[in-house]
Amino acid sequence: MNDYIDPLFGAIADEEVIRNGIQAFWEFLHTLYGRLISEGEIFHKPKKEAHAFTDNTSLAASFPFVNNLLVIMTNMGLYGILNQERDLLLLDSKDSLVSGNKIAKAKISDSELRKCLCFLTNCGIAVNGREITANESPNLLTGLKAMVLAQEKLQTTATEYTLLRCDYRVLANKEPGIFDILCDIINPLPNEVRESVRSLHLDYVKHGYKCTFATTNFYIRFTYYCRSKELWRLNYSLNNGYNIGIKATNTNKYADTLATFPDTLQEKIQKGYGCGKKRGVTDSCDGGCRGIRIPLDNSFMDNAEFVKMWIDREVFMRKEKISIAQ
Repeated sequence: MNDYIDPLFGAIADEEVIRNGIQAFWEFLHTLYGRLISEGEIFHKPKKEAHAFTDNTSLAASFPFVNNLLVIMTNMGLYGILNQERDLLLLDSKDSLVSGNKIAKAKISDSELRKCLCFLTNCGIAVNGREITANESPNLLTGLKAMVLAQEKLQTTATEYTLLRCDYRVLANKEPGIFDILCDIINPLPNEVRESVRSLHLDYVKHGYKCTFATTNFYIRFTYYCRSKELWRLNYSLNNGYNIGIKATNTNKYADTLATFPDTLQEKIQKGYGCGKKRGVTDSCDGGCRGIRIPLDNSFMDNAEFVKMWIDREVFMRKEKISIAQ
């Protein structure tokens, strides 16, 4: 945490106390996610998705137990009052833990509440009546309170799920740049793939082309334009993982270049893109309208240089088409 903290958080504590609290809350989340992964079969009971190719989903639909935790922890921060020693949060009523809030909504039954509170106790936050404690690391209550305030007041589409991600940059109350967001989003990718994606992004925007960012629930999209029209996307979704989608419309004009590409990439290009249902090649949505997709996994490095070449050729053809028209 190198950025300053917005004065908005002064009502909670001074900067040093908040920084220590954020660090403690970060460590708490590591424990929480570790247990979710190791005990996932117990808690992961998602609703049935409409079809496998949908990119957009929701926390409540795909991870209802995590959504319940979000509701409860958010309410702890919203309604819990820190005592003078900052080692206890006091609620007006235990019922306030299950009330819906604008950050996350859910109907939490008594049995689900008990399950969530038991889980949180095992991770380090205990609820006893109206009292919330964290005996092993009391500082995390301050961090929880600060992150909930950041989530309530400063969360944007670029910083969704501030609390669950412990996105401490939000406390500085300044919009992060697209490249910073991109680096965060692709961090789980293999090193070589990550560096290749960064390079592709920087090279493209360096030439003055526009990039926008949008997120809805668990669908994240970076859209890259050429002459105001979308050319390619970098996507991440819960169902379909990381991929690049290219909306190439001039492939017939540089077939000689494409002939040098790996066979697997040529096969994708030859199939083209567009709604499979409308084209009559599938019975339901296949995500084809989002472009020709190339997965961002270890296999991507076999295609990286060709993907860049492909995008460059498509840009050239689009620019040439405009020049001829003029």
